[in-house]
Amino acid sequence: MLTAADFSFTPTALRVKKDQYPLAKINDARLKTNRLGDHVLRVTLIALLVSSVVWTICPDSFGLVTVPFALLVGALFGLASVRKYELQIEFRHSDETGLQWLSIAKTSNATVKALFEQQISLIRQHSGPDHSPEA
Repeated sequence: MLTAADFSFTPTALRVKKDQYPLAKINDARLKTNRLGDHVLRVTLIALLVSSVVWTICPDSFGLVTVPFALLVGALFGLASVRKYELQIEFRHSDETGLQWLSIAKTSNATVKALFEQQISLIRQHSGPDHSPEA
């Protein structure tokens, strides 16, 4: 379970556990509440990804046996990774990717959701191009 100690700010970066994000590249933060459609999409995509890898490795008749099993295993992995709440940051990449919402933490716990809401206000205070160390 995530705690407030898992989040820290340096003069130039946001740290979440062992991951580090430059504050000058963070535009905004939000709490995303995943709905049933989000969970179904996630489970389906992970299941299809796992089964397509197995189908690539075993394309012949053996694949007809292993692909349904891989689809089931992929769906189970997808179900294991489902979380109701995501703390996301709008991150400005330096390449042609541009702006992108990144999930930096996930939970299904309501108390951690409250922690995420606190962290959103702190991220908004510390982030943006006007908070770079040169400013």
